[in-house]
Amino acid sequence: MLFVIIGFYLIYILGEFSSVNGTTIAKEGKVFVMYAGSLVRIFEDVIGPAFQKESGYKYLGEGKGSVQVSNLIKDGFRTPDIFVSAGDVPVVRLMNTTTSPPIVDWLLKFGSAEIVIAYSSTSPYFNELEKSRNGETPWYDILSQEDFRFGRTDPELDPKGYYGILTANLANEYYNDPSIKERILGEDRNPKQIFPEETLKTVLETGQLDAIMAYKHEAISRGLPYITLPNEINLGDPTYSDFYKTANYTLKSDQKIIHGEPVEFSITIPKTVKNEDGAISFVNFLLSVNGSQLLESHGLNPTNITYEGDVDNIPQSIKEATKI
Repeated sequence: MLFVIIGFYLIYILGEFSSVNGTTIAKEGKVFVMYAGSLVRIFEDVIGPAFQKESGYKYLGEGKGSVQVSNLIKDGFRTPDIFVSAGDVPVVRLMNTTTSPPIVDWLLKFGSAEIVIAYSSTSPYFNELEKSRNGETPWYDILSQEDFRFGRTDPELDPKGYYGILTANLANEYYNDPSIKERILGEDRNPKQIFPEETLKTVLETGQLDAIMAYKHEAISRGLPYITLPNEINLGDPTYSDFYKTANYTLKSDQKIIHGEPVEFSITIPKTVKNEDGAISFVNFLLSVNGSQLLESHGLNPTNITYEGDVDNIPQSIKEATKI
């Protein structure tokens, strides 16, 4: 019996250690990362395992629409160590909490994305979509066909949902055709088109949809064919920031007006953090050369790191690493 007890103890002790670059280091708990659902493949298959291997911390991730994550944190249903958001609005909402103390003091913007139309290789419209991809047929004419099955996320729960609406509104102006948005989307929360962020790509891949509104990095990471939209409407080119601003969407939950802008991803350590050292380690890893290269290889473009909020509350090691 004594040998059995000693055996279990050794297994427990060894389980609390990991090897990093050949050096065995003690684990110091898990790091709970909540992130934009569009990053699920990248974070679960690439970033999480790489961080865990390099740092020795146990990675635990959960992806949902960024506005939904913001709501879950605000209402106390989730207490993550890290929040990675599509856009800054979901994080800023936690900075400006009026009914209780702010849950977030700062955010760092670290990567940019663009809106594309990703489609299924098994769609009956595949050949037409391929022609559109090659510039032979207007993409909005295909998407507006009566039987075309188009999917997107809920603008009240996910930034990609309202970015898609902004893109369609910009298309009205860019193509000088005020009917495009109505033809391809219908109402803003068209129930026939709305799917949860975390399942939207799977619904497309299983052939239940012909195409979806997506980020370029999602299409690349999942090997999906996609139609590139003009820079003037894809929310991916800062050169057109002024034109992007001409479109807007108002969140029904708090009447927050979302203006069109280049899509950037942001990261913060909320005050819900339980493993602060692990959270700091994750931020430094994601923003490191290694982390940036992993993100870029999966279609998320690195940008010059900028911040919003109280810079004095950003941990010193993060400021030093990012030269803020």
